[in-house]
Amino acid sequence: MLRGAAALFALSLLVAPRAAAFERTRVDTDPDKALFWQYRTVSVRPAYDTSLDVGASAVEAAIGRSLATWNTAAIGCSDLLLVDEGYPTGLTTNLVGGRLDMQNRIVWRESEWPAEVSPETIALTTLVYRRSTGEIEDADIDLNGVHHIFTDTDDPALARTDIENTLTHELGHLIGLAHVPDPEATMYAMSLPGDLDKRTLSADDRDGLCWVYPEGRLTPSAPRIPGSGITGGCAVGATPSGAALAVSLLGLAWLLRRRRAGR
Repeated sequence: MLRGAAALFALSLLVAPRAAAFERTRVDTDPDKALFWQYRTVSVRPAYDTSLDVGASAVEAAIGRSLATWNTAAIGCSDLLLVDEGYPTGLTTNLVGGRLDMQNRIVWRESEWPAEVSPETIALTTLVYRRSTGEIEDADIDLNGVHHIFTDTDDPALARTDIENTLTHELGHLIGLAHVPDPEATMYAMSLPGDLDKRTLSADDRDGLCWVYPEGRLTPSAPRIPGSGITGGCAVGATPSGAALAVSLLGLAWLLRRRRAGR
């Protein structure tokens, strides 16, 4: 499992050569394979009341806006749909030893944050996927309430770590997008306190969504998976082997870039 390498992964992408305007998260053992969801309706299960900084109703509304941002961007180019399926059955996520259950939880950690993950990490999306194909099986988002104060305001002067700003970014990881070096993009790896700009997607973010999940067609470079719920179009790709499911965890950390005195 790759939990301890989460922060290093985030930083390394900032200096990697840029091959495209967006980046995809890759299988840890095969960088030629990128991650994707087989089915185009992906649900999340937010624990709305786990933040100690913002009330449950405001958290629910902010999550709804973040989901709507990606869904609106998909109109005309992608059939991916992100939906809120309500409160999860438990709060144990992939990050803290949860088992694969496909609930895709969103949970604030307020009493304890994993020691192996930098306290500067605002949130961490942990994906479980098939190494043989890159198909995502489960995705959980943990938000670091131990070291960060979350807010829900449209005033940058009052905002600290904005919920909508953070979750719009993390949902990009949930669908398989990786960090990019462009500070104007939602998928940029760092955020300043009070940042609200990443509530909305850049053109590059939308391009990534539309490329990975093209409407009526299979994900480019993805192998055809028996029983795929995607209809229309045709795909060229390797047929997945009959090997047993290989589960791996990949943490995608979003780091807080702290302002230094006098700068």
